[in-house]
Amino acid sequence: MAVFPGWGMMSSRHETHEEELALPADTSRNERLVVAHGGWGRQSWEPIEAALRAVGGELELAEWKDEAGLVAAAKDAVALVQGGPVRYTSAVMDGLPKLRFMAAQGIGVDTIDLPEATERGIVVFNLPGVIHREVAAHAMALLLGLVRHVVPLNQAMKSGQRYRPRGGVHHLYGETLGLVSFGSIPRLVARQAQAFDLRVIAHDPFVPAETMREHSVEPVELDELFRQADFVSVHTPLSPATFHLVKEQQFRQMKPTAYFINTSRGKVVDEPALIRALQEGWIAAAGLDVLEQEPPSPDNPLLKMDNVILTPHFASASDFAGVERRRRLAEELARCVSGYWPKYGLCNPGVQPKSPLMKEDAG
Repeated sequence: MAVFPGWGMMSSRHETHEEELALPADTSRNERLVVAHGGWGRQSWEPIEAALRAVGGELELAEWKDEAGLVAAAKDAVALVQGGPVRYTSAVMDGLPKLRFMAAQGIGVDTIDLPEATERGIVVFNLPGVIHREVAAHAMALLLGLVRHVVPLNQAMKSGQRYRPRGGVHHLYGETLGLVSFGSIPRLVARQAQAFDLRVIAHDPFVPAETMREHSVEPVELDELFRQADFVSVHTPLSPATFHLVKEQQFRQMKPTAYFINTSRGKVVDEPALIRALQEGWIAAAGLDVLEQEPPSPDNPLLKMDNVILTPHFASASDFAGVERRRRLAEELARCVSGYWPKYGLCNPGVQPKSPLMKEDAG
């Protein structure tokens, strides 16, 4: 019986039904080979390596900068952990004929062609519930940092200069926060914001209005959200439908005193429109953890604006989230290469008729 270090024992069905998983035959490489981008460093991958070894799997770390490098590194992989500056397209999948599973290291799967993966019977899963507290806290940190002028005050204090906030210091209590999307992360943001006596409104076409009201959040249409809000925080995932969801039309509807926060994906926002909104005073300030191009070009105007706080796609980071991310990834990869569906976060449920993976372990 396979044992995951520190996480208890798996059902003996992992041993008795392994033959039901139709993995490709390969006499030269482990038929349970998992390839991952090694950006975390070798030591960080040790729990995942141990969990795979316990079920007869193998982990191989590699690094790639383009699609050709990815295909060369992962050509024998049954499972692939998303990473590196690459989009996982049909062309990439053509070069990975043994691929049966793809794992995200967090929530976002916007770099993966999900319809193509589904058509090929490739199971894609992410890690929901691992980083939501961190991202929510980061969104609030950006909002509070802007409202209280934390960055320029710090810089002025250390340089011995006096700082005079342009337009004064905006108050927080009693103002309106607008949340674009209302999944697990913005629900936490709403709760935190309400502790600061903020009124919270939200727009999400996939969440019932009654669910929002249960969280003391008022549902509104998207344009109305941008008109009412003193602070807008974006949390929608990136998809073809949400690409440049926030554009010039929305920025022109905002109050000139309003602040804009984005901790979701850079391409959800039309960045040139945001830059113009900041330069021309349509809005007062922005706090951004994500940009359309990461890392940004050195000549990106956002880098030189004193009314913008930038962080380098860092919102999900914490000691706890790092450990939990690796624990969950190890558990899910070991389940999949052993012939079982991931327990959480299946991103393409349409793949189920195309895959021989089994259901949950029997009691």
